[in-house]
Amino acid sequence: MCKPTVIARKGNIAVTQCINCKMVNIWNKGVLISFTFQQFSSFVEVTRELDFDDYLERSPDGKEIVVLATPYPDISLVFTRQEWINFFSALAEATYMQEIYKMVHS
Repeated sequence: MCKPTVIARKGNIAVTQCINCKMVNIWNKGVLISFTFQQFSSFVEVTRELDFDDYLERSPDGKEIVVLATPYPDISLVFTRQEWINFFSALAEATYMQEIYKMVHS
């Protein structure tokens, strides 16, 4: 049975994991992104060094945003600067908490 544990929360972003089904979920407003533990680690590693200003665009209403592509060509994630900061802070915290859980449950 799945019993997710919140391992990080920043702004509107929450990251949960389930030890039983070995899944990590990133909750962001109306979007839920699910990863296996390995996929989550890979995602964090690949995106860790991304800088908001390197990918800056303008939304139709003129706001500064970044559009982050996903493996699904028709689905992209859109972030304001603060959402970007919260998202990657939550990922870093979740990664740290995963290490703590590994030590405690090993």
